[in-house]
Amino acid sequence: MYSYILFGFCFSFCPDPRLDSDIYHHVKRHHQDLLNKATEIDNLHNVLQLTEEKISNLSYSMDKVKCKVQVPFESLQQHIIRFRHLQVTAEVLRKIARIALLVKRVQARSSDLSKLSGFLNEIDYLFSSMDWKGIHILESYKRTMDQSREDMVNQAWGLVNASYELADQAQLGLGLQVFQHFGILSEVIVELIQKWKTEFEESLVDAIDVEKLTQRVRNRQPKVSGASGGPGRASLPGSGGQAAAFHVAMWTSLDSTVDRLERFLLHCRLLGLTLLKQRDTVPGAVSIHPVCRIGDSVDSHPSLAELLLDELLQNECMAVSGKLRTTLVLLFTSVHVRSHQLNIDPTLFESIPPQSSDPTALSPQQRAAQSVLIDFCTDLKANEGFLGWALDILSDHLSKAASQSSQIREPLHGEYPKLLKLLLDLERRLRQTQLFSDSDVSNLRLDGASLTGQPGAQGEQLHQQGEKLPVCILRALSPFETAYLSRSLSRLFDRVAMVFSPTTNSNSSIPDTNDVDGIVQNAVNELAYATVHYDLLCKVSRNVAKMIALFASKVEGLITVGQSAEQCVDAPTPGQQNNIRLVNLLCAFGTQIELTCNRRLRNLPVLQNAPRNDVHSPFDVIQEALKTSLNSLCVSILDPLLRSVGEVVLEILETMHGESFNETEPRNTGSQYMENLKQFVNLVRRQYLSGLTRSSRVGGINTSLSAEPRLARFCDGCFFCGEIALQEAIRPHLRRWIDAFLIHISLVRPLSEAGRMQLATDCVEFAAALNPLSMPNMELSLSELVPEHYAQLCALKPYLITSTEEIVKVFTKPENTVGPTKLDRCIPPSLICQHLFSRAPAEIRSPHEAVGWSVVQYVKWLQSGRSEAERMAFLRNGLAVYTREVEMRQQREYAPIYLQLRAFLQHQPGDPEKLSRPEPSTTST
Repeated sequence: MYSYILFGFCFSFCPDPRLDSDIYHHVKRHHQDLLNKATEIDNLHNVLQLTEEKISNLSYSMDKVKCKVQVPFESLQQHIIRFRHLQVTAEVLRKIARIALLVKRVQARSSDLSKLSGFLNEIDYLFSSMDWKGIHILESYKRTMDQSREDMVNQAWGLVNASYELADQAQLGLGLQVFQHFGILSEVIVELIQKWKTEFEESLVDAIDVEKLTQRVRNRQPKVSGASGGPGRASLPGSGGQAAAFHVAMWTSLDSTVDRLERFLLHCRLLGLTLLKQRDTVPGAVSIHPVCRIGDSVDSHPSLAELLLDELLQNECMAVSGKLRTTLVLLFTSVHVRSHQLNIDPTLFESIPPQSSDPTALSPQQRAAQSVLIDFCTDLKANEGFLGWALDILSDHLSKAASQSSQIREPLHGEYPKLLKLLLDLERRLRQTQLFSDSDVSNLRLDGASLTGQPGAQGEQLHQQGEKLPVCILRALSPFETAYLSRSLSRLFDRVAMVFSPTTNSNSSIPDTNDVDGIVQNAVNELAYATVHYDLLCKVSRNVAKMIALFASKVEGLITVGQSAEQCVDAPTPGQQNNIRLVNLLCAFGTQIELTCNRRLRNLPVLQNAPRNDVHSPFDVIQEALKTSLNSLCVSILDPLLRSVGEVVLEILETMHGESFNETEPRNTGSQYMENLKQFVNLVRRQYLSGLTRSSRVGGINTSLSAEPRLARFCDGCFFCGEIALQEAIRPHLRRWIDAFLIHISLVRPLSEAGRMQLATDCVEFAAALNPLSMPNMELSLSELVPEHYAQLCALKPYLITSTEEIVKVFTKPENTVGPTKLDRCIPPSLICQHLFSRAPAEIRSPHEAVGWSVVQYVKWLQSGRSEAERMAFLRNGLAVYTREVEMRQQREYAPIYLQLRAFLQHQPGDPEKLSRPEPSTTST
């Protein structure tokens, strides 16, 4: 049926005959399928109608059930609302009852301020946990408690202020605990520190205010009748008495400022210790579990410092946390709390659970707290406490005032030791104060270090070894110390320059005794001013050492050089006399400095507290400068004259070869060359060296640190007189003269037994001839000036009177002796061998004659630094020349002494077969 209807519908709306035909044929081909579809649609329609009827029935049934449940539900809901209201009312009533009880306790006027503040703390907590407005009794309680809170805050401030005067930690702890109960402890701490900072800075500004200081000076001076008091008189202090009065007023003001700083440091120290030790143990107070503990304390009650640190970590984002952080860092550093004593405990956080699957991971709040704690520890390491802050402010203000006013700059730079002494006294008083030596915070001790920074005996030991100033003091004083040292050096240099200026010494270019005393007194005064501290004394002593070097350079410019200073034939020239006076001046200058320093500064307390590991003390530095600058200059002044004297001495010694030592009978008189030498040495001593100053001391030299300069025998320190300088300068020349004398004696030939006796006598006479050049009154003879060469001189005499066979036996068999005494082996074997050549007959020529040298050439060659091996090789070469000559002459036998010479040479170190012919170093004169 549906197919026909559809078919008819299609034809009724198809005006195109061809289209109609196509549709017709299509419907015709699929007629059965279309009928099936139409049937299925009709069945679906019937099913939908049936489902709709069932849904309508179900909805009707639900409406009936809802109507039955609605009434009990509304009734139950009303009961729940009533129950909630009852619960809130009961909670409010319990809180009201608790508040009433606490108010009654507060109104009982108990004397325990800590408990009262705890009660008020609990009351505030109860009021904050409920809506109390509109409840008349609670509003009345609120007004009463606010008034009580204000009264307790005033009482707490009174306790805090009174505790600083008495250094009473109990009162201060009670006041701070009240503030903690009221929740304003952080604000109070910040206010206290800021107040102390402001008062110190204002006091410092007033202490260095030029106008105020000038007004004080004018007020103290008596008024002169008729003196003008107008604006023209209101000027800055000038020179003389007014400048001195201004300096006194400034130092008095700074002293008062430092005293006030001391009080603030004690207050800050007391506040820090109290915060660390005071714990909140009041039962009524609201408990807080801190996220950070200080030290190794296991007490369940946190300290006030831990609560403040907890507040900082919890409220880092707030604006007030910046000031609180700065204040806590300053307080903790002032009581020497180390960064490793801050221990964070993540389990104490009340935060959301970690989002990570790892159970040990920290929440973002915990990570933020750890980050804040790390930054806090970094600040704690870099901070230096209230003292460091105050000294930085002091340095900044003083530097600024000094740059703006010459009246302030002059005392700060010129009288720096006074400023240093102010801070040293401050540091000493703080160290001696009981509060700063308090170490009873045992539960905060960690790694053997207490909060005081000085664990008992160890701190005392460090103080005994030397007063090592804190870094903050050194940093604050550094610019003023540098300026003072520069001025001190200028004063020292100016005094030396003035003494050596031509305008000062118009009559003579060499300073006199008064000038030297002025320089010495100026140097000692500089050292005396610096005795306030050991480090400053060391630095000023280095300035004195520089002054000594300048003095030496000035004297060096006055030295006479050239032929007039070296001649030793005619009368002393003015240049030589000038040089002798310069030597005396250098010795007097050095001696005066040593004597004055030892007498005035040696036993001062500042030197008793010197560090034990200090190798160079201030006096060691000065003495080393005296020894380095003055002693070497004295030697260089005397050396040209002594070289000329040495040339004449060597020429006199050469004349011994013109005398005959081959007589058979002993002489009745001494050798002519020795007489000439004695006359010349006496002439030198009398004419050229008599002007040198001598010491009145006889006997040994005191080598201890006393009022006398330290001098170990000769020159362990400054030369204390010109004669000592001469002994030091002449020692190398004496060695050369004795060495030349020994060589010449060993070369004298022909030589008889009487001649050897005469040479032995000459050895004694030679020592006596040189003795005037030493200092017998100081027990300084040749034996002490040149002990080794003097020993050789004395040892040669027995060899001269001993037979050849016995001499050879001594060197070939050392156990042989001559008479009761053994021959001394301190003489070089080459010298003895040369003497044996002198005993040989004429056919055995001396080694130097075998190579065509003169005695002068040979002596110069030997003294040019030839080693003993080279000398022995030369002597072997001379004996080998004789052997070749014998072979050339075809002699049947050698001279008797030949075998002894060969035996002597064979027993000496070296290759006896290696013969050499060295070239002469100089030509014969």
